[in-house]
Amino acid sequence: MKNFKLWITFIAAVSLPFAIGLPITVFLTFLSIQTGLVQTGPPVSWLPLAGMVIAVFIVSLLFTIIVSRHFFKPIHELIHALDEVVAGNFHIRLPANSKFFEMQSVSINFNKMMEQLNSIELLQSDFIQNVSHEIKTPLAAIEGYASLLITSPLSEEQTIYVSRISESSKRLSSLTGSILKLSKLENQKIVSDKQIFSLDEQIRQAVLSMEPLWSPKNLDMSIDLPKMHYYGNEELMYQIWSNLFSNAVKFTPMGGHICIHGEYAGSLIKIVFKDSGIGMTKEIQDHIFEKFYQGEPNRSMEGNGIGLALVKKILTLCNGSIEVVSRPGHGSTFTVFLPNPLYEKKGS
Repeated sequence: MKNFKLWITFIAAVSLPFAIGLPITVFLTFLSIQTGLVQTGPPVSWLPLAGMVIAVFIVSLLFTIIVSRHFFKPIHELIHALDEVVAGNFHIRLPANSKFFEMQSVSINFNKMMEQLNSIELLQSDFIQNVSHEIKTPLAAIEGYASLLITSPLSEEQTIYVSRISESSKRLSSLTGSILKLSKLENQKIVSDKQIFSLDEQIRQAVLSMEPLWSPKNLDMSIDLPKMHYYGNEELMYQIWSNLFSNAVKFTPMGGHICIHGEYAGSLIKIVFKDSGIGMTKEIQDHIFEKFYQGEPNRSMEGNGIGLALVKKILTLCNGSIEVVSRPGHGSTFTVFLPNPLYEKKGS
């Protein structure tokens, strides 16, 4: 639509002076002949002149349209390429064979810029993956040795120290894995490996897999999920539920309550995670989905600030969204919205 407006503006700018000037010129000529200022013989009829003006105007308009389409083609290509860059596609290139020197220069410089951006993106991705790999290897060794020491006869103080080493290495290993996942997603533009799967069953499996975390806290679990099917990447969706549920468990005190509710809401699938935990302030809610943001110290004890950023990125890739409502001391409610594929089929 924006390109169409630009095209019309160009045609109007080129045609308007001609469209105004030609009728005025013809009218003044006709007036001069009729009033006798110009001696030509018998009176001249205005109808042939009017027909000629209209014919010339139509021909000139068609010529302007043809020329403008040719002139605006490289501009349309540039606008499309810029839209792709905004969407994160650094592989887009412009043809550098334009007949206009200025547009050819723009295309060449644009392609050079894309090469640089693509190189930086690849360098960043490779760096993060290499660093993550180099960190995970010694971490696995530390965790393994710590596990062996725990089974050995140790004093009470030594047991505490070894347990802390083991827990810290696990947290650091989890952080490294999360950073690597987020890095891969940030360089990903579309969701691949899509398939239809049972969304409600996947959420239940995520809850059951974390039973060792919530069972000792004697949490009251309420799961209200109808049969729900979703078309997407099963592994990525599991990351969403495991992160949201683990956060609910972490920040809900002993004997607290966690409720998981799902429903179809028109063109959307709505999944709600509600807990009776410590809650959070408005300031924390405004930054909760940012990388490495941990808020207040009592919220950051067991987290690394990556989980919710990962959730947000996955939902963005899936054309979904997430909302949070919370008050300190009154728990938190996270609501996930996903496109409903069944609704789209009904509408088609």
